[in-house]
Amino acid sequence: MPTYIDRVQKSVTLYEPGPLPENVEDLGIYLVTELKRLGGILYNQATFRLERIHEEPQRPRAGDIRYADGTDWNPGSGEGVYLFNGTAWTKL
Repeated sequence: MPTYIDRVQKSVTLYEPGPLPENVEDLGIYLVTELKRLGGILYNQATFRLERIHEEPQRPRAGDIRYADGTDWNPGSGEGVYLFNGTAWTKL
């Protein structure tokens, strides 16, 4: 996925735990690190942050919501938040 200059902060929405430490004494640090990662993911979900995208998703599904940049990808009404209703993008 390309990186764009207007992206200020990358949102992470998927979680996969890191590898367990070999040394049992490092489990505390491992647990704190993993909980911080999960906290960041939950924060992004709770604030419902949408990143501006520059191209139409390849296989949108009904109910998808995206923030179009309005230039590289203009679903019809310029920059803004759009909902895919199953057949077309509608600006919200």
